[in-house]
Amino acid sequence: MIKRKNTVAHISKRAKRIRKKGEKWTDAIKRASKELKSKKHALGATSKIPSYTISGLDNLTGSAKNTPIAEVKITFIRKRKVEGKIGSARDVATTVSKFYTKNTIEVREQFFVLYLDNSNKVLGYHTHSVGGIKGSVVDLRILFSVALKSLATSIIIAHNHPSGALRPSTSDIRITTKIKRAGELLDIQLLDHIILTKGDFYSFAEEGKL
Repeated sequence: MIKRKNTVAHISKRAKRIRKKGEKWTDAIKRASKELKSKKHALGATSKIPSYTISGLDNLTGSAKNTPIAEVKITFIRKRKVEGKIGSARDVATTVSKFYTKNTIEVREQFFVLYLDNSNKVLGYHTHSVGGIKGSVVDLRILFSVALKSLATSIIIAHNHPSGALRPSTSDIRITTKIKRAGELLDIQLLDHIILTKGDFYSFAEEGKL
């Protein structure tokens, strides 16, 4: 039944394209049908194109041959240069503080992720999210998709508290635990979570919270 519907749709679509001015619709349908049959024969009429149905997506249907699949790509933009190894929490705080423009650290919360290789060399960083005064959104799927694509073996996460409070909130602790557990499944280690204020920082690792 799906195959029949798809065939009719293809013929109708093709007929609309090739219909000449003043031509009867039935004649256009006949020409489109003949043309598609001819193409099918040229490609090998004996080979069947597998069809599939994805349940839960409004009965989405298609074929494995003519349905494009989107590829997620990562582009590295070297606006700010990040080099060397990360040796301490202060190194991280110093590095991440440079990602903020003047006074933004006290205005709105931003969440950054540093991606590192097996030697703790920084591969790059990602501005994961920019929020408001009280918080920002963290999506683990995006966070780890970048880590996997860049072949990072460890990550360091960091965000600021515009209020100036250094102690982690309940949600900070919760998301840190969630990211750590997800990383363990993917063999990507969470080395630290840094909370920044204008003049100081808090390290989960140094405080024994990891």
